[in-house]
Amino acid sequence: MPTPPPNHRAAPGGERDYRPGQYFGLTFAISWVCYAVAAVRSHSVTGDLMEDPLISAGMIIGLFGPLIAAAICLAGRANRPIRRDFKSKLLDLRRIRKGFWPVALLGYPALITVAVLVSLPFGGSVDQLALSTKFSIVEGAVGLSWLIAFTAPALEELGWSGYGIDALRGRGPLIRPILLFGALWSAWHLPLFFVKGYYHANLLAESPIYALAFLAGVVPLTVITNWIYYRNGRSIIMAVVFHAVVNVSSEAFMVTNSTKTVLYGALTLVAALLIVCDRPFFWSRGPGSGSGVGRSGKMVSCRKD
Repeated sequence: MPTPPPNHRAAPGGERDYRPGQYFGLTFAISWVCYAVAAVRSHSVTGDLMEDPLISAGMIIGLFGPLIAAAICLAGRANRPIRRDFKSKLLDLRRIRKGFWPVALLGYPALITVAVLVSLPFGGSVDQLALSTKFSIVEGAVGLSWLIAFTAPALEELGWSGYGIDALRGRGPLIRPILLFGALWSAWHLPLFFVKGYYHANLLAESPIYALAFLAGVVPLTVITNWIYYRNGRSIIMAVVFHAVVNVSSEAFMVTNSTKTVLYGALTLVAALLIVCDRPFFWSRGPGSGSGVGRSGKMVSCRKD
């Protein structure tokens, strides 16, 4: 069967190509507009920001951006093959390799421990490994912060892993779309740095270096997340689990922002080691390489274990 043209027109058999431009355009438009509204409004209200309906609506709808965009791109009869693939990625537990559970559940907490230990000679304290008494994703809203920590990964990954990363697959090595996705995912967070009282805004207020470290750290985190995703047969569940562990661990421990910059360095080192040690995976070529999916939505298994 000939390779589908890169202009995203209908593929042979009536199947429709993935549409990365449409998907990421919609995602950024939905999320950025909503976050911008919340950001502007957050600087004109006092008290509990999330009690303001405009702010809460903006933050919630913005969080749904990747999923809403995926739903739009998956709509229509022509996209049935990709919808079937999405359903399988979400529900088929046979995709998951048991050996990856420790990686998904314990990998990030282990890196936090390493970062804390590295920080000790520079004035850090082992007390950073104690459980935090408050959750501060949203300042002054502990319950909402816990809710965001658990639900945000699911909402994001249903869009990112459900459609986004596979939409970027081409005929080149898998590392290219993964790094591109990392840059896009990092940029998606930018408006959050201007929502008063939100985690990202507090980072920026404390130091621009911490904000830049966070944005840079998203890229190696993307490499690791998608390595887990593809190595588990493109299981959305595994991507959600790892993403949730990252979010919860980041707030559950009393790790300082300076130590988190060390953590992002550790993430970069792990991502680099994965790329070097699993070269057949990251440098595999062709539509759907690395247990991926062809741009027409058909499964193509190219795993090299």
